[in-house]
Amino acid sequence: MLTAIVVTLAIVMLGYGLRQVGLVPDEAWGYLSRLCYWVLFPGLLFNLMSTATLGADFISSFVLTLAAGSVLIVLYALVMVRVARLDGPAAGSLIQGSLRHNGFVVLSIVQGAYGNAALEIVAVAIAFLVPVSNIVSISALISYKPKDANTSLRRAIIKETLRNPLLAAILAGVVVNLFAIPVPEVVSSTCAVLGDGALPLLLLGVGASLRFSAIRSSALPLSLAIMAKLAVFPMCLVLIGIQLGLAPLPLAVIAAVGAAPTATSSFTLASELGGDTRLMAEIISVQTLVAAVSMPLWIWLSVVLAGL
Repeated sequence: MLTAIVVTLAIVMLGYGLRQVGLVPDEAWGYLSRLCYWVLFPGLLFNLMSTATLGADFISSFVLTLAAGSVLIVLYALVMVRVARLDGPAAGSLIQGSLRHNGFVVLSIVQGAYGNAALEIVAVAIAFLVPVSNIVSISALISYKPKDANTSLRRAIIKETLRNPLLAAILAGVVVNLFAIPVPEVVSSTCAVLGDGALPLLLLGVGASLRFSAIRSSALPLSLAIMAKLAVFPMCLVLIGIQLGLAPLPLAVIAAVGAAPTATSSFTLASELGGDTRLMAEIISVQTLVAAVSMPLWIWLSVVLAGL
């Protein structure tokens, strides 16, 4: 597990270093990110969901754990917004930073630690959390906008949902899986090759997106967002998962999901819908470093608690 985490963070920091030295032009990272988001990662998700064992015994408990944990972490963020008296843009960024997760980092670490057996479980987590976190994030960003902001919540949710390639790939994979639709070998092989190239490029892109120079004096909301991923979200998921009887492997995966840093796409959504983009950049950057501690800690704790 530690090897998988070190390798993952090494690739992330390599991406950061490549951007700093200018070996890859800034504009190229944007195109790479779009390629991964629109083509490579959807191919990987389609392959995983089309072959996943959706009737596995743990699925219902796993999804229920994710649902209950998501409700609790959103409540945590809403309470902290009120207690800290954050303004609208900062509130939206804190809610994103508490709930959303970087599925690329989770996939890399979990696959390295547990092998391909854990990938299907991660795919189920992504299939549930991508639509949920998108709807919650969009709702929060628009709800906390100034009253005179002319943005339709329903229109924004529909727009972001329909244009999300990850959701489309997940839905297509689930339909193929449930109805046993035969997939031509050339399609599955193509998706497999795309998936093989997805993770390293995505991790390099995560590193290139880090903005440590943007960190300023947003100490309180940044600390609250870090606490969400260092303690609150993974603790809720692990404790609920134990109560629902999750086996050690699904419990370890769900611990990794809870402790994972916020998705880099949160920055794009914040910029489109009026969130605090500078705070969002801080949250993404610092949480990515904190994940080097939080993810192995919570995976280890989940294994220990599952054995009690």
